[in-house]
Order: sequence, then structure tokens, then C-alpha cells
Amino acid sequence: MKFTKMFLSSLALLSLSVSSLFAAPLDDFRLMTEEYPPFNMKGPDGVATGIAVDVLMGMVDRVGSSKKAEDVEILPWARAYNEVQTTPKTSLFCMTRSEEREPLFAWVGPISPTRVVAMALKSKGLKISSEENLRGLVAGVIKDDIGDQLAAKARIEKIDRTACNEQNIKKLVSGRIDIWIYEESVAQWQIKDLGYAPDDFETVFVLSSGELAYAFHKDTDPSVIEQLQAALDGMKADDSYQAILDKYLK
Repeated sequence: MKFTKMFLSSLALLSLSVSSLFAAPLDDFRLMTEEYPPFNMKGPDGVATGIAVDVLMGMVDRVGSSKKAEDVEILPWARAYNEVQTTPKTSLFCMTRSEEREPLFAWVGPISPTRVVAMALKSKGLKISSEENLRGLVAGVIKDDIGDQLAAKARIEKIDRTACNEQNIKKLVSGRIDIWIYEESVAQWQIKDLGYAPDDFETVFVLSSGELAYAFHKDTDPSVIEQLQAALDGMKADDSYQAILDKYLK
């Protein structure tokens, strides 16, 4: 009887080890995003949607993972940014892939090209020709976003940090900040979504051009990254990636 119990216990442990060995990539990962339309956002049913979410779900299908859009958590950026740096088996998207961030994460991408810009009201008539012209302005940013990092790098003296871009847009309109530093296409989407006239705003300076990507905790198994990258590359090679872009951008 004792032998039988030991045998069954060993068999159970072996079964667990084998199932873990062959677990599909991402099955035990925590997937995090933020409100960043049209790339990631909360749908009418409360479930994450958008370009990056749909592309990720396409990758998930190709690697055989059981993850669904319902598993994607929509969190404040600063909280999720800290989590993906400190907790293994986590991912955060979309993230601008910058020189400073490159060694901090494992990456899959690109999802899309991106520009981080300073936006202002056209009525202010700002003329910005260099980063030096930005230093005396009040800049609104999302805390720990790439815009926050670029504002600090440009040595802007007055940086107004918040967790919500609705606040940044309202502060821009009311004159409480001079410029809003954020990803250009997302900024334009959010301005329109909040009911403001996009033609009342303009890009006055480009701080950075790069790409958006999926960021993973830096200790993520390289084989997981390789499988996901191959899945993304495969989607770009056929019509599935372009079909997702067309769904949101046309």
C-alpha cells in the first residue's frame, strides 16, 4: 500500500512536470495594457480591444495558447509599467521601444511605427524649432510614459504628471499646460473621442520616432519570445495583420 501511494504520488508529479514542459506560450502570463486607442482600449462590453489586442490574439492562436481578450487587464500605465519590470511572466503593451528601455525588457514587435510629439492649441501660435524651446513651457504627460521620460531628457523644467489623458487634454484647453507630450496618433484619437475639434490642435515638435512593441519581463524564456515573434512575422506575411489595421484605421 505504501509503495502504491508513493508510485501514484510520483506519477502525479511527473504528469505535472510534463504538462508544464509542454504548456503553450503565455498560458501562465499576466497580460497588461492601458487605454491607448486605437491600439488598446476597453470595448463596450468591458473587454480589451484594439489593434494591439487583436494582433496579440492572432499570435496567441498561432502558438496554441488558451489566452483570450478577456484575460487582458486594463491598468493605469505607471502601475503596469512597474509590474512588468518587477514580476516574472508579465507583459505590457503597447510600449514605445526606446534606447533607454531596450535592456529593461524582452521585446516582440514592431506593432506599428510611432511618433511621440508635443501637441498644443493652434491658437497659442507656438513655434518650436528645438528642444531648447520646450524648456520654459509647462508640459503635461502621463506618469512613467515615454512622453514623461522624453520630457525629462529634454530638460523641461515644469512637467505636470497625471494618470489620465482626459486631464491632459482639459488642462491644455484651459491653458493650465502649454504642451501635451504623447504618441501622436493616439493623441489625435483621444481628442476626437472627447468631443474636441482635432483642427484646434497641432503638433509643434517631434521628440521621438520609433516603434510600438510588446514588452515582456526581461527574464522571459527566449523560446517564448522567439515563438511569438515568429507568429507576428507570420501574420505580417499574410493578410491577417493588415486586415486588423484596416478594421481600426479605415
